[in-house]
Amino acid sequence: MPRRGLGGLLDDRQWARLLAEGSRARFSPGEALMRQGDPGSTVHLLAEGQARVVRLRADGTLVPLAFRAAGDVLGEPMLLPGGGERSATVTAVGPCATAVFPAERFRRIVGERGLEAALWESTLARQMESDALRAEQAALPAEQRLPVALLYLARALGVPTAAPITDGPGPGRRAVLVRIPLPQREIAEFAGLSRTSVAAAYTRMRQRGLIRTGRSYVAVLDMAALEALAEGG
Repeated sequence: MPRRGLGGLLDDRQWARLLAEGSRARFSPGEALMRQGDPGSTVHLLAEGQARVVRLRADGTLVPLAFRAAGDVLGEPMLLPGGGERSATVTAVGPCATAVFPAERFRRIVGERGLEAALWESTLARQMESDALRAEQAALPAEQRLPVALLYLARALGVPTAAPITDGPGPGRRAVLVRIPLPQREIAEFAGLSRTSVAAAYTRMRQRGLIRTGRSYVAVLDMAALEALAEGG
């Protein structure tokens, strides 16, 4: 799977050297890599696996904010002067491996290797992606919000596949497999919809042959059609 974020801007040698500078840590599915409210003093590079970013609301509910994949930096706000508390909790979706750095040491390594521009380019791109997603979800009619959320997941975590998934993609259709457990309650919160609305939308998209879902995956069987649906087509 291609690397994302900072890792996607570095060649294989640069990425391997950077990972080797950190302390390797492994996390089981559901285990927290970092917790909201904890003092932040470390930065993680996601070497393997996928992670979910959630924030605890004042009413006690957890809201999914984003998903991260290999190549992404986790905890980069700690690189800013003053650091501060973690603003969200990051948990492993499946088995994960990271390279862990004290924030000050990571800043020094990035500077010594001339990677500052790549780091801030990846950070800015991710922030713009997040802002655009939130703006779309706030402005779009309800019927477009789930397709937009699924496109985000497919682009962030998906792996292109030519293998049939249930009835499989048809000739010339781009199919993407996202291997994460994604309960309807969670995708509803992520898309800003009710669970009932998500269930109905899933049914319509399955009937149209756009998606297949299971306990541990979401398969987009026709990316072009889903993109058109997200744009209101």
